[in-house]
Amino acid sequence: MTFSTTTTDDGARRAGTSLPAPGRGSRGRPAVPVLAGTESRLLLRHPAFLAAVVLYAAFWIYDLVPGGAAHAYPVLQDESWSVHLPLLLLAAGVLLAANQGVLRSHRNMTEPMYDVLVVGRSRRICAHLLSLLPAALLALLLTAGRMGYLAGRSGAVGEVRPWDVLAGPACVLLAGVVGVLLSTLVTSAAVAPTAVVGLGMLTFAGAVNTSASWRWFGLLAFENENAAPLPAALVHRPAAAHLAWLAALVVLLGATAVLRAGGRGTVLKATTALALAAALVAGFTQTRGLSAADTDQVSAYTDHPAAHQRCTKENGLTLCAFPEFAPWTTQWAKVARGVLAYAPGEVAGAPYTIRQRIFPPGGASSNGQPPPLTEWAADDSRAGTPKAVTVGTDWSDGAAGGDRRSDAVVEFATGFAYRAVTGDVPGRPRLTMVCGARATLVLWLAGKATPGTQEALRSTRERTFGGGISLPLLNSGAGLSFEPRAADFAFDLIDRPSRANATVIKKNWAELTAPDTTVDRAARLLGVKAPPAVPASGQVAGC
Repeated sequence: MTFSTTTTDDGARRAGTSLPAPGRGSRGRPAVPVLAGTESRLLLRHPAFLAAVVLYAAFWIYDLVPGGAAHAYPVLQDESWSVHLPLLLLAAGVLLAANQGVLRSHRNMTEPMYDVLVVGRSRRICAHLLSLLPAALLALLLTAGRMGYLAGRSGAVGEVRPWDVLAGPACVLLAGVVGVLLSTLVTSAAVAPTAVVGLGMLTFAGAVNTSASWRWFGLLAFENENAAPLPAALVHRPAAAHLAWLAALVVLLGATAVLRAGGRGTVLKATTALALAAALVAGFTQTRGLSAADTDQVSAYTDHPAAHQRCTKENGLTLCAFPEFAPWTTQWAKVARGVLAYAPGEVAGAPYTIRQRIFPPGGASSNGQPPPLTEWAADDSRAGTPKAVTVGTDWSDGAAGGDRRSDAVVEFATGFAYRAVTGDVPGRPRLTMVCGARATLVLWLAGKATPGTQEALRSTRERTFGGGISLPLLNSGAGLSFEPRAADFAFDLIDRPSRANATVIKKNWAELTAPDTTVDRAARLLGVKAPPAVPASGQVAGC
């Protein structure tokens, strides 16, 4: 007895059924979308993708829960691109899952059976490409949730940049397309992990070369994470061109995968050609450097910030900030009032100005270069705010993991205390050495200003070698440096109750702030024991 394996039209009619039309399923629905829906469900349940989602969630939880202070004052134009770092995990998971999904029939040795289907190989590849969309949508939802959380923080400033935000989900989609394309080129299961490693190395190379224009050819283009944020008007990232480049690559590689699978047709070939042209144009556009107008704008904000800021007055304080950073002025004022709380009336009641500044231009590493102190002094004089205390574009509630945000709090608190103690601001292109009783008093006032400044000051000391404390101004070559013995004495006083010293400090303010008052004399005035004397070989030059 033999059985026929072929169903003819007459046999189908006798059985009361009909064959599906080419490209359609048994119920008359388009076969490609149906297959895409099935493959998308398989992809979302793939172990590689699920592991990536778990790692992404763990990354987010670890980043937010233990160090909430690190995200209390997010700058949204920076968060718009840095939010994508954990999305690289999703991109890797999608690439692996998509590649293994296409190669499933090869692994199971069922590829010859697909030859009898009404849906050819090129249409199946189209279905696999469409199956990537839910994963990309999930990446978009996760990104939107993260940005919504950050934008909802009471200390959030700046603006969300849509083109930067969309780049992360586009990378997830692109990684999936790469996985599908690789399956049409090589049937080995080892090629996808190799591609993940290769893309990871390319992205890492771009992350450590943040000034190189070629980094935009990676999945994501990162900026220097150690640089302070810039005002939104100075963020000249070619994010739109980069997103267009990613989109063009998605279309180009997807169309190439369909062609490799046997796809034909004028529309497919024209789409491939247009995507290639768009990728070339967008790739060239995204690597162009700053224009002359952009460079001039950065220099204007750096050297003459007063013309681009809004100032408010509060209890004798003039607070000047770039417009989007204005919500932070209440925090600056809180620290300033905390410093002045221990000063005598004539000092506490004097007018003070706090001015936000950026340095170096472009937010890159300053490499110890001196800031434009002469230009800043002239700018303050023209604005009627001489000897303004500098504050940067970073902020936190305290020791936010001992990062640059906590250093910014210490830098401002000590800078304002130095202004109250000496009546001046650092004016040397290099570090200004603060010695004796002045150094002790400046550090004590800064540490006692708020609980956050005290926590940040302790964090700075724990990361300082040699006993002294150096606080560069906006990561430049200028700033303040405190001799070790005076710093030790200051921390001894910080550990004592504030009221025990406040009255004595106010009473002896003139002598404690004199440049020639020593640590030993300050200890006698305060009625406490001075720290051990430093041998001549260990004394700091300039003190």
